[in-house]
Amino acid sequence: MNKEIFKIITEYEKPLALVTIIETKGSAPRHTGSKMLVDGAGVVAGTIGGGNGEYLSILEGQKMIEAQSFTVMDIARLGTDPKASLMICGGVNKLLIQYIDQELKLIFQKALNVIESGEEIYLATDLIKGKSYLKEKFSNEENHFYESLKPQDNLLILGGGYVGYALYEIGIYLGFEVSVFDDREDFVARERFPQARLLCSGKYEQMISEYSFNDHSYIAIVTRGHLQDGECLKQVIRKKHKYLGLIGSKRKIKLTMEDLLQDGYLEEELAQVHAPIGLDIKAETPEEIAISVFAEIIEEKNGKKN
Repeated sequence: MNKEIFKIITEYEKPLALVTIIETKGSAPRHTGSKMLVDGAGVVAGTIGGGNGEYLSILEGQKMIEAQSFTVMDIARLGTDPKASLMICGGVNKLLIQYIDQELKLIFQKALNVIESGEEIYLATDLIKGKSYLKEKFSNEENHFYESLKPQDNLLILGGGYVGYALYEIGIYLGFEVSVFDDREDFVARERFPQARLLCSGKYEQMISEYSFNDHSYIAIVTRGHLQDGECLKQVIRKKHKYLGLIGSKRKIKLTMEDLLQDGYLEEELAQVHAPIGLDIKAETPEEIAISVFAEIIEEKNGKKN
């Protein structure tokens, strides 16, 4: 979402205000760092959780556009009557609302360039002066809000069949940067995957060697057969990644893992693979399997809890 917000900031021609949650106390629908863009007509992109609090922040954002200024405000979600219009989550969000001037637009362009290169950078904002700037390291400065800006979550789908297509659709919907590789040219047609970042056909070994993996890479191996699955697993298991899943029956998984062990791969390397891929929700159809996979990906992305 940050990447999408930053792109809009750098390209949008009308005056904008950026609303950012900089602190959350108690229970609230969106986390610290969540963003929303506002223009004179209303919301352009993003959300900070909806409801009356968001409505008030939109009005305040439009005031900041008029004043070409910034403000910090609290929105409470402390209603007690479930039939009333006030939100009853029980938390309080502190918001930073900034008019996007040319200087700030350039800062977001630089931030976008950094995260698109696969690197991380910090956006620091002086909450007294309302000025933002980029820093390579975190610093616990008083009256400052520091936000880590990371590369966009990227999903590499190895296999463009039915399950691969269902994963693509959900991945795009959830804001992932999605790429699809298949050794069959017809299965990676642009008409089939219009919003994919990369579509490649050929030998998996070569395609994988040219992909830019990072700590925000999620990999789903869902090829047309166990031989291709095993080949892909060998190619990606030692690449940087956040998540790696392999489709297949328990028997097929067992045989694939035994083959990798014979080839010198370590038990601890194989233990990181989610296999069979997805949470066990008795999924059968490609769409159900894709939902189970993304349930597992989201769990990994947001941190598992016992």
